[in-house]
Amino acid sequence: MNPNDNDNKEGDIELRENGDNYSGEEEEIGQEEKGVPRKGGKDYQDLYQKYIRLAADFENYKKRLAKEKADVISYGNEELIKALLNVIDNLERALDHVDAEEDPKPLIEGVKLVHKQFLSCLEKFGVQFVDASPGQEFDPRLHQAIERVESPDFTPGLIISEMLRGYTLKDRLLRPALVVVSKGAGGAGETDQNQGGAGSGDVFDLTDGD
Repeated sequence: MNPNDNDNKEGDIELRENGDNYSGEEEEIGQEEKGVPRKGGKDYQDLYQKYIRLAADFENYKKRLAKEKADVISYGNEELIKALLNVIDNLERALDHVDAEEDPKPLIEGVKLVHKQFLSCLEKFGVQFVDASPGQEFDPRLHQAIERVESPDFTPGLIISEMLRGYTLKDRLLRPALVVVSKGAGGAGETDQNQGGAGSGDVFDLTDGD
């Protein structure tokens, strides 16, 4: 037998400095003197039960966390959708009067009211317009220039007109505003298109209403 076989095996008997063996009972008594509960003792059983309870609590915590995460993914837009239901109700009420009203003015006013309510709903959830009014300085972080034209009324780099409204969600850009930008009165005479800016890699179809 290899003399090293008695190293670090459970149940093995350690050697005293003088070469005598420690018995298992002596080893446990030595550990108890160091503050380690004796196996089979009351303190050992208490610690073991505490370990079992903590392990069970941790497993329950992981299951609860996974369920909460799944609920957030499935129902994270619940409040927004509930708010939009009121908008849909008013829009349907307006549409009910399309055939009944000979005068289109009440219908137009109703649609304007629904539009205002819809924007108010989005604003409640942190959605804001991107400022792209004429004369505003072009900002590539918020605007996408789809055309650059000569203009004696606007200095180079200023927005002439907005073609599609842009939106932000809190500090995140949802969609850049598509704008026409001035290149001043002394341009080369050509018209440039799709000069880029925020989201310049995206192509926005102005005809689909998105």
